[in-house]
Amino acid sequence: MIRSASAADAAQIAAVMRDSWFAAYDGIIAPVLIAQATAPDGGALIRQSFRTRPWQRMIAAVSETQPAGNAGNAGDSAPDGIVGYASFGPERDVLGMPWPHPLTPAGSDGRVAELYALYVHPAWWSTGTGRALMDRVLARVRAAGYACITLWVLEANARARRFYQRAGFAPDGARHVLDDLGAVTEIRYRRTLSR
Repeated sequence: MIRSASAADAAQIAAVMRDSWFAAYDGIIAPVLIAQATAPDGGALIRQSFRTRPWQRMIAAVSETQPAGNAGNAGDSAPDGIVGYASFGPERDVLGMPWPHPLTPAGSDGRVAELYALYVHPAWWSTGTGRALMDRVLARVRAAGYACITLWVLEANARARRFYQRAGFAPDGARHVLDDLGAVTEIRYRRTLSR
């Protein structure tokens, strides 16, 4: 089930993010940096984002059952409750401004949306959960009148890049180095939205 997320979901969303980062970025980002970036805080940072980013929308994939035959992917069993989430909204100026990134003019004008994050617990990879979240995001930004949507993905994350390409995204040439995560490079993907 895909539903709107709320601040009450913050702790579960943070746990999904932490488990996802350790699995998805293994060999890409040093484990000590992942541990620092996703340090357990009971969901405080996620709750804060609901207050400080009024333009952001977040949805959650919720299940009460284990995925069939996939629970061994990350060595952990799948959680009950939230197993994935996505956040999205107007495009931010990642290239030109420091954190917290302000909206781009195209984002402020409602022309370009951005997928800020899409994470699924590793035990739920390859179950269609990520695709369901992506489909819901695309439907919502299309209904809001956006002409296209962007996202940033680590250049070395081949699995995620394949997922986004299957969803109709393609690199647009923009690049950004994340110094605080070991100087890894992320690249921007873009997709036009049909009316």
